[in-house]
Amino acid sequence: MRIIIAGAGQVGTHLAKLLSNEAQDIVVVDGDAERLTWLDANLNLMTLAGEPTSFATLREAGAAECDLFIAVTPYESQNIVASSFAKSLGAK
Repeated sequence: MRIIIAGAGQVGTHLAKLLSNEAQDIVVVDGDAERLTWLDANLNLMTLAGEPTSFATLREAGAAECDLFIAVTPYESQNIVASSFAKSLGAK
């Protein structure tokens, strides 16, 4: 299953830890590259530095082919926009 997690804060990091133990194909997207460094080095997943509300970033993350898109940034409006963009690109 291909999963994209938008947001590498506490919730996104916790979800990434849990799902990476289940051998899922996970991509974590966040605008803060420093947060992604630890995830990339310690968990079995891919990271992408970029804004989750950008069509280009979501395309690069593979939103068109993802089975699950989870938006857990600290901002509700950003989560709604990111989810809407991902859905319009083809996320299930």
